Amino acid sequence: MISGISNGNIVRMITSDPLHSTGEAPLKRPSDDVSGSFADMLNSAVAKSNDLQVDAEGLMKKMVIEPESVDIHQVMIATQKAEIALGLTKAVRDGALNAYRELMNLR
Repeated sequence: MISGISNGNIVRMITSDPLHSTGEAPLKRPSDDVSGSFADMLNSAVAKSNDLQVDAEGLMKKMVIEPESVDIHQVMIATQKAEIALGLTKAVRDGALNAYRELMNLR
């Protein structure tokens, strides 16, 4: 018998994690709203991609109207960022569509 752990036929558990059983009612965990958070993530990614496109277009227009006020390197960097973001958005869209088609073809 190890002192302090056992008292007759009652065995007390030593817990180190609050999620382990303590003999009390379990704590209610916050629900994981995966679908909502995934949708929010996709919406924010599309919005960010759109913002990058708008910024690049604004810099290109400003370069045409006031060429001295904008550095060509800034315009090229903004354009490349927008192009990469759009390519990634298209890849995610294609992957989601392929996954949906695969789910629909399950029989």
